[in-house]
Amino acid sequence: MSQLQDQTLALASMFQSATLINKLANGESINQAAYDCSLDSLFTLQAQSTEDIFGYSDGLITGLNTLKSYLGGDNGTPDRQIAYYVLSMIKLEAKMIKKQKLVNDIQTGFETIQQHAIDFDLSQSAKAHKVDGLYQNTISNIKPRIIVQGDQTHLSNSDTTSKVRTLLFAGIRAAVLWRQKGGSRLKLLLSRKKYVEQAELVLQKFK
Repeated sequence: MSQLQDQTLALASMFQSATLINKLANGESINQAAYDCSLDSLFTLQAQSTEDIFGYSDGLITGLNTLKSYLGGDNGTPDRQIAYYVLSMIKLEAKMIKKQKLVNDIQTGFETIQQHAIDFDLSQSAKAHKVDGLYQNTISNIKPRIIVQGDQTHLSNSDTTSKVRTLLFAGIRAAVLWRQKGGSRLKLLLSRKKYVEQAELVLQKFK
């Protein structure tokens, strides 16, 4: 897989997280396969390739379609909130990566959650609640925080907020991968067409 393809999958993961967060915050139903893909990506700690992180399935279709829509100009009235989430993930990752103790704490936290999931056969919901706690103890300490906007009735629900923070974490994890594979905000601006072309190639596999 080329570096550009790797970047595209990582960027699609960010768009996927942003899309699902936006839906959850507004009380809309979400694609379970997409959510599971994002959650599971947090626990693929020793992946050999970018595809290994996101799995060899259709779990990233939501993100690939959103990427294609936004960067390709297909969306006549794009939701600014999704763009805000994606850019905020990129900014937070840039700040996080400079704090080595924080990075170590996050890595240890995920290893602990993974071990608990194995030992106690945790459900996806239970894992999400533990990821939520890790997020609040780590990422939430980086300023400015990402502000999730939506219906407060839904945002006050603990299951919803745990899913939202899990997706924020998945997006930030994808931002780490995107940077490691050569992604940057300048490249996002200058390589929009290339990202769209790569997304279309991946999507063709599922048609």
